[in-house]
Amino acid sequence: MMKEVILMMFPYLKLGPRDGVMLISVFIMLILTLVFKWSVWEFLASVVAIIVAFLAGSMKPNEKKVLAFLKK
Repeated sequence: MMKEVILMMFPYLKLGPRDGVMLISVFIMLILTLVFKWSVWEFLASVVAIIVAFLAGSMKPNEKKVLAFLKK
């Protein structure tokens, strides 16, 4: 539902399902920040951790370089 609202407000954005999940996780971190009275730095650190996790999850391993030392 949130994704549809954002797409209606900004029709030029091309958001996929992964972007929606990341947006929901950032909103969850914002809610946790407000409930537990975290500082801005703790909120930013958690958002950066979410972004790094999503970028790492989208990377594809290169099996040729990973197993190169076993083939020698």
